Amino acid sequence: MKALPPRSTGAAIVLASCTTLATAQDNLRFAKPGFRYKSFDKLSTTSQAIAEEQLGYTDISWNNFGIAPIEKKRWSELTDAQRDGASLLGFTEGVWDCYQNHYSSYTWTELAEEGIQDHIKNLGWTQSHWEGTADDIPSTEGKWWDLLTSEEKEAANGFCYFEDNWDEIDLTPNDSFFPHPFPDFRFKPWSELDEVTQNVASEMLGYDNETWDNLGTAVVERNTFMNLDSREREGAMDLGFYKHTWGKFEKSNYSCFTAILFLMILMHTPHSRLFHESLRGVLLELLPRRSKDCSRDARLDGGHVAG
Repeated sequence: MKALPPRSTGAAIVLASCTTLATAQDNLRFAKPGFRYKSFDKLSTTSQAIAEEQLGYTDISWNNFGIAPIEKKRWSELTDAQRDGASLLGFTEGVWDCYQNHYSSYTWTELAEEGIQDHIKNLGWTQSHWEGTADDIPSTEGKWWDLLTSEEKEAANGFCYFEDNWDEIDLTPNDSFFPHPFPDFRFKPWSELDEVTQNVASEMLGYDNETWDNLGTAVVERNTFMNLDSREREGAMDLGFYKHTWGKFEKSNYSCFTAILFLMILMHTPHSRLFHESLRGVLLELLPRRSKDCSRDARLDGGHVAG
């Protein structure tokens, strides 16, 4: 996922090489369901209740595309109650399958019958990629929207991707200097966590006091959010993580965006001793290195269509 533009001029200059300007006009199969691209807190209370009670959304899974279990289902796989809820929000079968599921539940043959198989081929996918038997991934999975060719953008539009959902923007309200809301709870010592948080961390994610207090040492932190199993992902979300914050603030996974922002605000943001000790170690590790490609690290955290 591409980080949101930094609020600092200095960081913007450093990161300028990571971004380009988009110029292509979208040519989407269906009209964009604007309500789906509002943050959860901007929905009416009625829509929030429908999304939560009938579709199983939380504010986190609504604000981050592709992580809600229901988005793995095509319209025909929804229960009657789920279809009723989706309809009340404003979805139709075509809009749901294109914008929510991105046809990931369709077979390779069904893509052809739908008239969109050529689109996925133009994104570098083959039948073996689609069916999960290929040894590699399409190169477009490592590109931001701005780096796609005109033909690739048109192909992505055929699966109802446009810049915001292709780049997987984070709709979560965020007033901090970080690209995403900072998970303060992760930098509290184990002894300061409440019992519920300790139980979730230990029973669902395998933490103990030692691995929690030494960032980057827990086995679970070796996986990206999208590679966590369902129980681990549920535990991570119960703690307050989601795919844009999981792994981005751990010792072994700092992005160039995070490192730059940490440098800029280190002297201006009060945090715990655990945070400052962890940050100091990370910066000492990162500073001697050559700059890494910002985009590919983040983009490969999670795939698109059949991920």
